[in-house]
Amino acid sequence: MVKIDDIKNSLRIDHSMDDSLIEQLIGTAGSYIVFAVDSSLTAEDLEGYKQFDWAVSLLAQHWYLNRQDATSAHIPVTVQALIQQLRGALWHADSQ
Repeated sequence: MVKIDDIKNSLRIDHSMDDSLIEQLIGTAGSYIVFAVDSSLTAEDLEGYKQFDWAVSLLAQHWYLNRQDATSAHIPVTVQALIQQLRGALWHADSQ
């Protein structure tokens, strides 16, 4: 599970003024990843996958850094690749 301190450490944020924003970004990124993988799942279904936490972290950081950018609608390629890995892992798990 991604925590606020993980994001702040990665972005080298040493204040708490944006904690509520970062918390919202983590939650929204988690929902985005879950629904991109399979809309019938929940975050709890993906908790055992390290790719899920990493994708949530990267997406939350991307959104935090690109708040003012009008072209920030693009999802980072690494996040897209992690989503694909999660889809494959879940498909493989279901087929066994």
